[in-house]
Amino acid sequence: MNPTKALAFASVIFLFSRSEWVLAATGLATRDLNPMLLQFYLPSHAPFGDSNGWLVDHSVLITNTLQDQSKSDEDLIIDVENYRYELGFSYRNDSWLLRVSIPFIANSGGELDGLIEDWHDFFGLPGGKRSDFPENKVNIEYSRDGVVEYSQSSASSGIGDIAFAVGNQKPGEPGYFVGIELPSGSESDFSGNEAIDLALWIVHEKQIDTTMSVYGLVGLSLPGDEGNLQGLVANQIWLAQLGVDYRFSNSIVGTVQFDLHSQTIEDSELKAFGNSLQIQLGLGFLNLIENHRLDLFFSEDILVGSAPDISFGARLIQQF
Repeated sequence: MNPTKALAFASVIFLFSRSEWVLAATGLATRDLNPMLLQFYLPSHAPFGDSNGWLVDHSVLITNTLQDQSKSDEDLIIDVENYRYELGFSYRNDSWLLRVSIPFIANSGGELDGLIEDWHDFFGLPGGKRSDFPENKVNIEYSRDGVVEYSQSSASSGIGDIAFAVGNQKPGEPGYFVGIELPSGSESDFSGNEAIDLALWIVHEKQIDTTMSVYGLVGLSLPGDEGNLQGLVANQIWLAQLGVDYRFSNSIVGTVQFDLHSQTIEDSELKAFGNSLQIQLGLGFLNLIENHRLDLFFSEDILVGSAPDISFGARLIQQF
């Protein structure tokens, strides 16, 4: 969905929404959406209700990337638009939490190249070498020591790696999670690494006052060394998220979130595979219809070149 249309839709719904405070602090459903790194298990904040029962959430992330990087014996071109839809099921039973995530991933030439150029021009953001590349084409290639290690030149789509996570969190205390990502994606359609990935992480939230809360996540991902980047994957990837929720009213919340992760490709000197830092800005519309929440947000790379240029996201949560 076009981001402008999505925002207009949310505004209309907001006018008819109830004023209850529902699912006030969940974190934004985002991660590094570099299309070459979608095969890695990088957990992010997931919604869980305060009472026992199920939540179902639908997340849509649209990312446009143009990166042209070279360093010593490495060359990288990423020119693609990728889409990630994720269906999530979260369940709480007292302090025990269960999460299942089912992603669908698509890479294409896309339609946002012109919009992204205008976005960067309007905000005075660096646009890289976009004018040097044709619009709306898929062109991903990574070579190392003269050997092409990863290459994609046509559109692709498929089910990604399905993840299961279990955790324990008591009210007001940190939550501890362990997760596994199964090899349900495919190397041939660039939706998975056909390996088992593991992850461990801790989450915590602190209510500052009636209008503001802060939250954080620190974790470790242990990716399987298979797929299109076999032999190059880092043994472990550290990740963190830090966010602030501010309650503007009973029905609307603003969020600022920072995403970090460590190097993903061993011995690489390229920014795209090194330490990454992004910022997300979002608005949460609470209790849409009944027991629903809608989040709209976008993400920018703070360490330029360490993540896609920009990502637009939306998530709809329903509580049962």
